[in-house]
Amino acid sequence: MSELDPLDQRIFGLLAENGRMSNLELAGHVGVSEKTVRQRIRRLTERDGMRIGATLARSAARSRLIVLVRAESGQRFAVAHRLSALPEVDEVHMTTGNWELIVMASFNSDSDALTFYVNHVERAAGIDDSRSTHIVETISSKTGESAAAFEQFGVRASSAESLPELLDLVCDAATELLGADRVHVSADDSWLTGPDASWTKSMRWRGLSSRYVEEIRMMGRDSALTVPNVVRHHQHLFVADAQTDPLFESISHLVASEGYHSWFGMPVRNGDTLRGTLCLYWNGIITYREDLGIRSQELADMLGKHLARFGNEQTDAVPEESELTGASHDRGGTPRT
Repeated sequence: MSELDPLDQRIFGLLAENGRMSNLELAGHVGVSEKTVRQRIRRLTERDGMRIGATLARSAARSRLIVLVRAESGQRFAVAHRLSALPEVDEVHMTTGNWELIVMASFNSDSDALTFYVNHVERAAGIDDSRSTHIVETISSKTGESAAAFEQFGVRASSAESLPELLDLVCDAATELLGADRVHVSADDSWLTGPDASWTKSMRWRGLSSRYVEEIRMMGRDSALTVPNVVRHHQHLFVADAQTDPLFESISHLVASEGYHSWFGMPVRNGDTLRGTLCLYWNGIITYREDLGIRSQELADMLGKHLARFGNEQTDAVPEESELTGASHDRGGTPRT
């Protein structure tokens, strides 16, 4: 292994402590651009044999519930202990005031949450009255870090010197901040309408094969595909399972070969001007959440603002080898989990 210079050593040390640290976070710690970090990680991996370990995180609950409980006289402790023993319940808090207990619980679906509420609260002995509400988003130090990461993206996007660099930053943000497994982003609609020789110049993608992107482009010229329509008609569209949804029936063979399920496409605007398109993909089936829509739109809006600096610049960027061969690729920013 070649001797590491100080920058390589710092990047290696940070990844050794936290292999899930994003390229944007690494860049902030070591004081260089995200592009430099990507290049250094690639060199450390290919030349020096660095390997980044993987961890399997527990999936977040799809439905969370807060239940306010008023217990019958003398039943407060009995109700609290009974509810706290249920596997769905995360915490039970005893409080003062009109509601004596606050119950926080997590579920795989809204249907499971309703079943829990009916069976274990409404029909349960010792409970005089109750109210319930779903949690949409939790604001904590963790979400504060996420907001800071969006701010950091804005700073780095402001200093992007080229359209490809800006689009690469968006791909990083979509995977690292929104949890998408795959991303496709375009600065205009030239990938659908432009000449064959230049269709990759104003776009980037992560986790998708170039075969998939090229076939979507070719089919989009002659058919009413979902992805091109998002571009042409400025539509927002979320599809829970593209492998079974009728909207994706005409490209079912492509979806199956890529292996993704949930899909979220949205226009990228600057004011009333359409600047491009952002499409997010998830390997599994996810439930649409309001916070996901808000955060995705925030990223699209930030991209639209920065795209205005470049206009509809058509770059002479050369596609990477993985694009030319049709293999799945990460363009240097596949999320490390």
